Amino acid sequence: MTTDRVDVSYSSYRLVDDNIPTIPSPQQLKDCDGLVCPLDAGAVILTGTDTGFITVGVSLLDSEPEFSLDGWEEAVDISIYAPKGQLAVDGFNETPSLPELSTAGPGWYRVRCLARGRLSEFNTISLESTEEHLLLVWPAPPTPEKVHHVALHSGDSTYEYRGGRTLSEPDRGVKKMFDITPDG
Repeated sequence: MTTDRVDVSYSSYRLVDDNIPTIPSPQQLKDCDGLVCPLDAGAVILTGTDTGFITVGVSLLDSEPEFSLDGWEEAVDISIYAPKGQLAVDGFNETPSLPELSTAGPGWYRVRCLARGRLSEFNTISLESTEEHLLLVWPAPPTPEKVHHVALHSGDSTYEYRGGRTLSEPDRGVKKMFDITPDG
C-alpha cells in the first residue's frame, strides 16, 4: 500500500484518466451514494473535509479482496471506466505521489473506497485533517455499485447524517454542491 496527502476542495477529490474532465452533472451528484460518484471516465470522491489535506492510501490488486470493514467507518464498491488507461488520484492543486490505478491499461476497474473520519471532519478546513481514505483497485468488468456502509449520504439537496439526525443548517457546508438551481 502507498499513501500520500491529497488536497481536497469543495469536499472532494478526483480519480482522473489522462485529464479527461471529472465534473459531475447535477443528476450524477443526486444519484451518488454519498462517497463515490462514478462518471463516464473516472470518478469524484466526496470527503467530509471541505478544504485541506486528507490521507489517501492505494492498494493495487489482481482480484477482488475479501471484504472487511475492520477499522473503517464507510465502504463502497464501484466500477470505474478508464478509456485511456491512465487512471490516477488527483488533488485540486497538487498531484499526489500515488501509483497509477489502471494497472491493466484501458478498460474497467473495480474500486473499493474505504473511509474514516468523514463525520468528525465534516465541513472543516484543515491542513492536517484526520480523515483517511483507502482505495483498493483491481481490473474487473462493470458490475452494480455495492454500498457496504455510508455515514454521509447525498440526499435530494444536502448531505444527511445516517445516524438518526439530519444535519442542522449551519452544518451543511457542502450544500452548495447539491443545491443547483437555474438561477444559481
